[in-house]
Parts: sequence; structure tokens; C-alpha cells
Amino acid sequence: MSGTDTPKPDFSIIVPTINSIGTIEALIAALQNQDFPYAVEYIFMDSCSSDGTAEYLASLAFADKRVVTVPAGTFSHGGTRMQAARLAKGKIVFFFTHDMVPIGRDFLMRLSEPVRSGRAPASYGVFQIHPQRHDPVDAYLHNDWHLGIPDITGPITPFCWEQVTPELKRRWSNFDDCSSCIRRDVLLQHEFPAVSYGEDMLFAKRLLMAGETIALAREARFYHWHHVSFSYMMKRMIIDQHLSVREFGYYYVRRKLGVIKAILLRAGQRTLLAFLKIRMPFFRKFYWSFYNLKVLSADFIGKYIGQLPESAARGRSRVNRRLYRLQQRVLSEVNEKSIGRY
Repeated sequence: MSGTDTPKPDFSIIVPTINSIGTIEALIAALQNQDFPYAVEYIFMDSCSSDGTAEYLASLAFADKRVVTVPAGTFSHGGTRMQAARLAKGKIVFFFTHDMVPIGRDFLMRLSEPVRSGRAPASYGVFQIHPQRHDPVDAYLHNDWHLGIPDITGPITPFCWEQVTPELKRRWSNFDDCSSCIRRDVLLQHEFPAVSYGEDMLFAKRLLMAGETIALAREARFYHWHHVSFSYMMKRMIIDQHLSVREFGYYYVRRKLGVIKAILLRAGQRTLLAFLKIRMPFFRKFYWSFYNLKVLSADFIGKYIGQLPESAARGRSRVNRRLYRLQQRVLSEVNEKSIGRY
């Protein structure tokens, strides 16, 4: 995938970066080790990294490579990816995040197969949680998430869309730009929305309702997981829930009592799994149990805040009035944050 000749690429690999030293090296090593018999170009969209990321990317000996500087304050998950797609020379584009790690030498072949074969114009891979390096409880619970997703979704008519439940609308719109593959002409026609967050699921909705299909590349697996703070998780869930209500009418939780029940039930389940089901050192059982209690608390508190309607600002509840103001600050903040935040 590198050398002195630079044929017109068949594929373009696009990776947004910001201060990625310590994470992107594993992605690059995995990509360099792929059995992929096609000409590839690399486009890195770097948001003014200050840790040597741009210099590291410039040093990579790829035959066809560009490092594009994204000016401070201008990054958006949808807009910046579309900027890169317009620069791309390949007929098919891959999108990866800087901190994902492909599994296996055939990852690119498996991820691109539905698009190359014409089964769908867009496909996405299956994220996995590494049970040794990441949260083993999360891995135990969620590494089989893809079993409930069909290989091909769509097309969907507007009439059909309006008849189904919010849960099904959200499931149909599952897509993941941590690892995706899209025909460039289809992407340029339908485009990622120019949003700071959630461009992948909004693009999926747009694509399906335009009469296209999306494929789950079930065997294209990769590792991706974040060790997050309480504040980060809460803010992310505020944004996610707000978007889910607006686009799908989907509420994860709507009442304070529901928040408490959800936290207690899920934290209790994970603690029991950690101590009774999953083999790991005893101190790690305590560590991951407390970590999950923290993250689940942030998760459902954020979801509650994110679903609050505008009327909460004038309601009787002083708590809801304050939480609604917090929601609005977070939604405003995400438009000023870059890739390293949400």
C-alpha cells in the first residue's frame, strides 16, 4: 500500500485527527499491514494538533497522502468529512477515527465488500471492546450487539418511516463513522449533514429514505472504546438524547425516577457480573464496578437533561429549569468543540 508509484487510487482513506500521538500509531500500523490489493490514498484532516501529530503524519511514507490543516474552531464531524470527501480521488472512501484499531489483515477487504460487490453503497464495521485492555464487563455485555442488526437495511419509504416506532427508526439509522465505507458519488449526492455530532446516523436516515441501502459488514471488526470522565459522558449523552428526540422521537428516559431505576438496575447487574461471572483480579472487580457506576450515572443523568423540552425553562421545577440551562450550554458548546471532545 506504499511505494514509489502513485496510480490513481481506487480508495481514499480519510482520518480526522487532533493530538493523536499515542493512539493513531496503532491504526497506521494496522492499515500498513492489510492484505488489500487496491491503490489507496490517505487524507488526514488535522485540527491544529499541538503534540506532533501533523509532523508524524507528514513523516509517513505512503505513496499518496495529504495532511490537511483544519483551522481552529471550524471542525465539525459532518462538514470536515465532506470537505475531505470532495478532495478525495478514490471512487470509494473509508472513514476511520484516529483511535480505532482494525482487527485482522483482511479488515479493509471485509469492510468494503458490500460496496465493492454492489450490495449496498455504504457499509460500516463492528466495534468491539477489548476484554483485557478495556472494560471487561462492557465487553461481556456488548460485543454481540451486532447480532440483532440485519446484514442489509433499507430502502425505506417516507410512509413506512412514519408508521414505525421511534426505537425502530433509531435502529434502522445505525451507522458508524469510526469505521465506514461509502461510494464517493453517493456521498457527494446525499452528503453528511454539516453537524458537530451524529453525522453518521443522520446520513443513514437520509440515505435510506432516498431509496438506498446500508450494509453491516459483520466480519469487519475493530477495537474502539473510551475511558471517560463523568463530565464527558454526561455531556455526550445530553447531545445524543437531544438529537435522538429531534430526529427519531426516541426517549431513553423521561422522568427522574426512571433515571434512578436505570442506574441502580444496570449498575447492580454489572457489579454482579464483575464479581460472579467474569474472571479477573479481585481489585479490578472493584475498579470496574465503581467505574461503571460512575459512567452509568453520567449516562442516564445526561439522557434526562438532553430530553428536557423548551417548556422546562418556564416550568415549576427549579431543578428542571437549571438542567435545561445546562442542556443549552452543552449544545452551544459542542459547536465550538473539536473532534477530541464529542
